Amino acid sequence: MSFRIRYDAEQRLVRLLFYGEATFDSRIEAIRQLAARYGHLKPLRILADVRKVSKMSMSKEEQIAFGWFVGGQEALKNAHIAVLNKPQLNTTAVMRNAARQQGLELFSFLTEAEALEWLASRNEVPG
Repeated sequence: MSFRIRYDAEQRLVRLLFYGEATFDSRIEAIRQLAARYGHLKPLRILADVRKVSKMSMSKEEQIAFGWFVGGQEALKNAHIAVLNKPQLNTTAVMRNAARQQGLELFSFLTEAEALEWLASRNEVPG
């Protein structure tokens, strides 16, 4: 799976786009890069868009391991993360549950407008 990370200065958030095939290695690399580039932002608001993922090639065990990896990232501990899913292929449910066990809450949305509205309301650093 490929990914693209960019900072949206107008919205003051990080956009993480996943597309193509979802693999464990590419998702790990995306999170490593995002944390290294933008982990210093306070508040860190992330719009993770997985609607263009065409194939999930991660086993349930890999999805759980990925969720634990994301949840364990110190740079993401206070992040506000909105995940855009498409109804036909939810590629994040298992991962979100594993991340939640590490104390990181990810919120799922079906429309970008809803996700952006939620992120815009998160101006304070959670404590």
